[in-house]
Amino acid sequence: MKKRIDNSTQNDNLIPSDDYEYEKELAKQETEKQRLAQQRLEEQQAEFERKKREEQRRRERQIAQDKLDLMKMKAGVADESEEIKEVHEEKRVLTGKEKISNFWYHEKMWICFAIFIVAVVGFMVFDTLTREKADITIIMICDNALSGDTTLELLEERIERYTPDLNGDGEIHVQIMDCALNEYSSDSYYTTNSQKFYANLQQGSIIMVLTDSNTDPDHQALMVDDLEEVLPDNPYIDEYGLSLNMQFLADEIQCENMPNDIHLCLRRPVSTLDDSLEDMQENYDINLEIFIDLANALAQEAQECGDEGLSTEPSPLYGSESETDSEETSEVDSKAEDSVSE
Repeated sequence: MKKRIDNSTQNDNLIPSDDYEYEKELAKQETEKQRLAQQRLEEQQAEFERKKREEQRRRERQIAQDKLDLMKMKAGVADESEEIKEVHEEKRVLTGKEKISNFWYHEKMWICFAIFIVAVVGFMVFDTLTREKADITIIMICDNALSGDTTLELLEERIERYTPDLNGDGEIHVQIMDCALNEYSSDSYYTTNSQKFYANLQQGSIIMVLTDSNTDPDHQALMVDDLEEVLPDNPYIDEYGLSLNMQFLADEIQCENMPNDIHLCLRRPVSTLDDSLEDMQENYDINLEIFIDLANALAQEAQECGDEGLSTEPSPLYGSESETDSEETSEVDSKAEDSVSE
């Protein structure tokens, strides 16, 4: 006869009595929570079904009443006071957050557009108010080493020494506008710079222009050519204007390869789209005084330091490369013929 194993004694030995009772109580509480949650869920479901049935009965009664009223009206029994009236549900009053959320949902596209417009206008106003206004502006149409940012800043600082505060903002600022124009070059910006140049020519306040030997003759014809009569004793004044062929100036503005053909010119006073001849003549007279002070100061410094001028020759016109190539080709052909005859 097999012996019977008593498992109850073993289980009691595996789990202490205190822990067993604690675990049993937790399980009981969890079961009660689940029962209560299930009961609430069933009650909510029952309440939902009850309201749904009531709403369905209300609609059915309303439909039946509407049909009855309609039949009475067709039969001529009902009067105006018994006409069918549409029943609207009472409009719910939205809270503050709900109003904001509802407004954003319907108007967000216009709100974003308005924010964008305000930001653009604000930036333009800020840029206009904070932008440093130039007392004089110089257009640079020569195509050479002067285009470097550091070089232009240093050249602006040199010219600012002889420039008064013309706009009365308490600051002296000279602006050099880079519009390199060399129709023989392959510069993709030539068309853009040309449009920029002609647009700024309509401003009678822009008088000074930086040119070189590659400047278009039509552009050079816009400049005055009688400055030698105004400054007859200045060796750096010629028919084009003020020659910047000065080594000390190139060193000062950190332009190592500055060519010796750069000139600072003055435009002829004319009537423009923006200014009358009288206004431009007034601006010309102001710029002429600055020009004279600058020219005399540079000539004196050059004389004092014994400046011998620049050694860098002007850049050749791109259109002349073909002539150079043809000359080299003819020289090679002649050498070849001589070798054959020998």
